[in-house]
Amino acid sequence: MSQTDTSVDESVLEDRKRQRSAGIALILLIPTVIASGLLYVVSDHGGRCVTYGESCSPVPDGWGCGAFIVSAVCGALAAGGPGQRRWMRAARGGLLVVQLLTHIAVAALIVS
Repeated sequence: MSQTDTSVDESVLEDRKRQRSAGIALILLIPTVIASGLLYVVSDHGGRCVTYGESCSPVPDGWGCGAFIVSAVCGALAAGGPGQRRWMRAARGGLLVVQLLTHIAVAALIVS
């Protein structure tokens, strides 16, 4: 086996790890939203907002929805994109980073 065959195998294995990670993060997106929502409602700040409509977050609701959609789309592309194409293997890492950052942003925006 030559040096290039080994590096190709390693890049394919690394791509599969990224693809699997993207799929797991995509599956965990809905439970993250539910857990963040429950955490917000049981807090004093969130309970007051839900019950009386006062001291609610100044962050527009569209930001949370937008971050959710970006996370879902990037996750679907990263998890479902074909690994045979070199450009997809190269883009999958970036998609995974954007997916994870927006995943965290969704949770933070819901809790805030």
